[in-house]
Amino acid sequence: ITIGYHRMLTHQGFSAPAWFRFIILACGAMAFEGTPEQWAATHIKHHAHSDEEGDPHSPLEGFWHAHLGWLFTRTNFPEARTYAPYLLEDPVVRFVSRTTFLWMALSLVIPFVLGGWTGFVWAGLVRIFCTTHSGWSVNSVCHTFGRREFETLDASRNHWLIGLLAYGEGWHNNHHAFPRNAFHGMRWWQIDCSGLFIRFCERLGIITQVQRVTPEAAEAQRVRALRTSGTIEIMRLQLQHSAESAQAEIERIFQTSIATTDDRSFHTRMKEYLERLSEIRRSVSSPLHVKRPRLEHYAAQIQTVLEQARSIARQATTTR
Repeated sequence: ITIGYHRMLTHQGFSAPAWFRFIILACGAMAFEGTPEQWAATHIKHHAHSDEEGDPHSPLEGFWHAHLGWLFTRTNFPEARTYAPYLLEDPVVRFVSRTTFLWMALSLVIPFVLGGWTGFVWAGLVRIFCTTHSGWSVNSVCHTFGRREFETLDASRNHWLIGLLAYGEGWHNNHHAFPRNAFHGMRWWQIDCSGLFIRFCERLGIITQVQRVTPEAAEAQRVRALRTSGTIEIMRLQLQHSAESAQAEIERIFQTSIATTDDRSFHTRMKEYLERLSEIRRSVSSPLHVKRPRLEHYAAQIQTVLEQARSIARQATTTR
């Protein structure tokens, strides 16, 4: 999955001959994570809408939604012709996608033939459990916990434990900063087993056109990260202040209205406005990274809510 489905197919991090693509994709199909074309299309959609509306597995919808809840919504699985039409031109991808269930079955039958029920359980079921949950943890853990080395337009983070368990995929913030980079571990201590295998195959001459990030490009991105993160933090503080001020004003309007009007719809609307402002404050103060466009959207919402509250308050006064 990490080498074939992800770095080779989805991000075109390197080129490989047909026989290598077949082997690596067939092995990926044995991981029980779907067909290569659908997996790649879903991941491309994730990058296009990362941590915003349209993201198949954003933690903004909840940690467990990002981990595995998203799997139960059909619309989270786009068609390859929409997000990855280039894959449909590859006969190897089409063949493995059509025969994915065969490779899934073989990944259970072969351990049973070789090791009986012990082989079936440990090399079959336990293997599937470990590989799927380590992969899903990239979506959940690595968009919630860990360190951000680069300022990206999402909540991606680097997490050393997932980096080990998911063969280098846990250096997820690095990956979102440089998606085509075939090596997710970008420092000497960031262990990336998938990257080591890619480097080994490159030295053997099996794969070519391996995508890399120069130290200069990485350092430039880090500098931009420091500048952008400071701007984001200032925006957070300003939004908190704006939301608090708007909430205080609406509460004053609400308390005044209780004594002067018994219009239930008016009271209901005021409560809705207060609740929406509370939601915005919780979101802004959340430890999750919030994109700049989302913060700008919250700022516009605060202003809209406040103007609407003032408007219906004036209408209520006029009616009296």
